[in-house]
This record gives sequence, structure tokens and C-alpha cells, in this order.
Amino acid sequence: MAETNDTIQIPMTGETMTAGSSFDREMAPVTWERTRLIFIVGLIASAIVFLFNRLYDMLPVTPGMTAWQSPLHLVHPLSFAVGLLIVHHGERTLNKVQGTAFLVVALNLLVVMPAVTVFYPLREPFLPVALLLFVTAAFLPCRMAQVWLAVGAVLVSAVSEFILPALVPAVGDYWVAQGARTAFFEHLWRVTGVALLAGVSVLVSRTLYRLQRSAHQAKRLGNYLIEKELGAGGMGQVFVARHALICRPTAVKVLTNLDGDPSAGIARFEREVQLSASLTHPNTITIFDFGRTSDDTFYYAMEYLEGLDLQRIVEQFGPLPAERVVYLLRQMCGSLGEAHQRGIIHRDIKPSNIFVTQRGGLQDFVKVLDFGLARRVSGAQDSGVTKTGMVFGTPRYIAPESVAGQQKSDARSDLYNVGGVAYWMLTGRPLFAGSSSIDLIIDHVKTIPDRPSQVSEVPIPAELDEIVMKLLEKDPEDRFQTAEELAAALHRVPLEAPWSQERARDWWELHAPEVSVVSASGGTVPPTADKRPRAIAPAVAT
Repeated sequence: MAETNDTIQIPMTGETMTAGSSFDREMAPVTWERTRLIFIVGLIASAIVFLFNRLYDMLPVTPGMTAWQSPLHLVHPLSFAVGLLIVHHGERTLNKVQGTAFLVVALNLLVVMPAVTVFYPLREPFLPVALLLFVTAAFLPCRMAQVWLAVGAVLVSAVSEFILPALVPAVGDYWVAQGARTAFFEHLWRVTGVALLAGVSVLVSRTLYRLQRSAHQAKRLGNYLIEKELGAGGMGQVFVARHALICRPTAVKVLTNLDGDPSAGIARFEREVQLSASLTHPNTITIFDFGRTSDDTFYYAMEYLEGLDLQRIVEQFGPLPAERVVYLLRQMCGSLGEAHQRGIIHRDIKPSNIFVTQRGGLQDFVKVLDFGLARRVSGAQDSGVTKTGMVFGTPRYIAPESVAGQQKSDARSDLYNVGGVAYWMLTGRPLFAGSSSIDLIIDHVKTIPDRPSQVSEVPIPAELDEIVMKLLEKDPEDRFQTAEELAAALHRVPLEAPWSQERARDWWELHAPEVSVVSASGGTVPPTADKRPRAIAPAVAT
């Protein structure tokens, strides 16, 4: 298990981590959008002011010169226009966009104060200076650039107030007419005012920058940047995340619920990771990483999936045709076959844990999720983690022998669950309709379900009907004994038109506009704009 020194605020808080280049990558598109907005607004505003001055000449100016005659006024709209072109072309890296923004703002500061001093000696420079300084501080907070911008503003102000009057006769005459003492304090006040504005802008910029960086760190868990929560279950929360270096979409599960004995919860969490990570079949969810933060927050990262689970597919679109059911069941057999050969039983196979996605261009690709209740058949690794006599599984799909205690469960219990999933796919209804967990458990132990062909609206081959009923036998000895045996039986089911990639692709394209984004906790949100079923990450144990 990898241990990191990072801390998070999901679900805990910490600030000891450095974000590194991942912070730059996160801020680049945000900075680009804000810079573009600043340039567009600046271009429009400066163009309006320029035209207003030119048409109406309403502002006081030095004798013999009108505002529009000064070429300095053209610098503002031109600088914003050039900056807009620069950020819209080429690579949109943080350094390029931010550098362009501060250069354009610095150029406007360089122009605005001499222009005010030379052409409008009665006007204060505070409004335009404040706008330029505080717009960048608020929209583009940074660690150092605002400091240099502030220093530059103060220097330009000092030069404009104390040196330019000596170089421009008209301005010098004005200040002489005001009197030397008055002129000095007027100059000093204006420079001091700009310095105060500059200092406050630096404080604002640095504060917002720290907040942004803290927010970025709060979303980071080891090498993974948390983007949003998908859901929560009995042991923890699942988040959509992205690897900080290779930017791979990932689902991250965080251990949060440690009621009772924390050591048992951690041991169970570690066991889930170790069992899942030991499985390599392509139809089993892939575990990428496992780690622990410095405040003992445990997490693991797994592949991020797009598609729907069988619970949602049948709820939204009804029972599946027999050939598709066979196609999906055979993939489930592959995943469970490897797990059973390694001595691992899942113990919670149900429609919501069978995910249908797309992988490597293959449609209707099955992923078996959530080994949160898995254990080795020997049970040796479960000491101190589970208690003898406890019932594990989902009551609506639990195997009869599991009710008596998990020590009697084996691979055939998973096959009973597979029968329940097959029944759901073929009929659109669960095995039993009991409203309470006790009623459901009693039904699983004592009640023989109706045959799928008796309740389904889709035609079911007799051979598939028999397979499902054999899987649902109360006595494990009467069921298929291995996943390989079940797969072989499914292979022999006569089908008029076997399920194909073309049919699967047609189905997804037809139903994609209706598919909702489903979270791990079972909630739904509207379909995404590209009309593809997206963003279902691995479910958590409930």
C-alpha cells in the first residue's frame, strides 16, 4: 500500500500538501476565460470612452489640446484588442495567458497616469488605476505578478507626478500657478493614494490566490484531484477524480464510515482493495491505486466507467431480449470464474453491481463492480473483520444458504445471485416482491419462483428458462457448480439471432438521448449534451 503525505478536505481537512503543476493545469482554462472577459470588456469600455471624448470633447484639457488628439487614448482599445488576439491563438497555458493579461494591464497603467497628469491635471488618477489594479487582483489572483504590477504603478505614478511636470511646459505652468507648496502636496497625495491602492490590490490578490490554492489542495487525494462526489454507501464515499499527472479519469473511493471498531473497518477496506486488485479479468472492475493520507484517510482509485448498470437499464427500457441476456451473462461468468478460481466469492451480485459500458470499441461490455463484501472461501483472512452468524448480501438477491451464516457460502452462492440477475433481465421484475427484508429472506429460503417464461413479455428459449431455474435451486448441490459450467450451458442455448456488436451499437445510439447520468448512490441527473450515457462510476457497498 502506498502512503502519501497529502491531506484533503474530502472528507477531512488539511493544508500540508503542495499542489504542484496540477494546480496550474486546473487554473489554466479558468484564467483563460477570465482574461478573455477582461479584454473584451476593456476593449468595449475603452472604445466607448475614446469615441465619447472625440465626439463631445466634454472633459477639461490643457490649452490648445483636445483629448482625442492625444495618441495615448488609442493605446487602451488597441492593447486590449491585441491581447485578445494573443490569448485566442496558440497554446492556452497558464503562463502565456497570465503573462499576456498582466502585460496588457501594465501597459494601460503606464499610459493612464501620464495621460491624466499631462492632459487632465485637475483630475484624480484613482478611478482608472483602481479599476486596472483591482480587476486583475480579483479575476487573476496570483502569487507575485500583482506585486510587480503594484510596484510598477507606484513608480509610474511618482514619475508622472514629479518628473513629467518639469518636462511638459503646460503642466509645469499649471502647477506653478497653484503655488509650490500646494503643488508638492497635491503630487504627494496622488502618489500616496496610488500606493495605497496598489498595496490593497496585492493583499486582495494574495488572499484570493491562497484561497484558490487551498481549494485545489482540498480536492486532492494523493495523486488524484477530486472533481465531484458520485455517492456514498456503507463504508465510504465515491468521487470522480483525475490523476494529477496523466489526467486519467478515475473513480476514487474514500473510507469514511468507521462506526464501532475502526480497525475492523480499515481491515475490511484493505481486504476489499486487495481482493479486487488481485483480479485481472477484463470484465472485473480494475483497481489502479491504494493509499493513505497523513491523517489516516484511506482511499483507492479504480477505473471510471461510462454507461448504465443492469438495474437502470431494465427499469428504464424494460426486459432484455434473450440473446442479449446470454451475451451479458457469459461475460459475468468470465469475471466470476477467475474470482472463484482464486478462492474469492463476491457475495453481493445484483443488477446494480453489473455495469454495462464500452471498452476498446466493444459495446455492451460488462464490468462486475463492488467486491466490498467479497471474501476468500477459506475465511482465514476474515478473522476480526466479519462476525460468524452475520448475513451478508442484498436481501432481494441473497442466496438461501447465506442466510444461515457466511461460513456456508461458496462460489455457488454467487451463481444463485447470477440467477436472480438473469431473472431480472428477462422479466423486468425481481424474484420475489416482498416489502421487507425478512419476507424476502424467507422467500429465498422457502419459495419457488415462477419460471421466467411464465411472467416475461419477451420470448425465452426453453434451454435458457431451465438454466435460470437451475441457478435458483435452493440446494447448492442442485445448481451449476462452477461459472465455467454455467458459461458452457449458456453457449449451448439456441438463438435465432445471437447478440452482435452492431445490434448493441444500434441499441445505445437509439436510447442514448433518454439515458440519464446516474450516480453511485442511485440519483439521476439530466442527460449530457453529447447525448452519450456518461459518468457512472463504480457503486459503493450499501
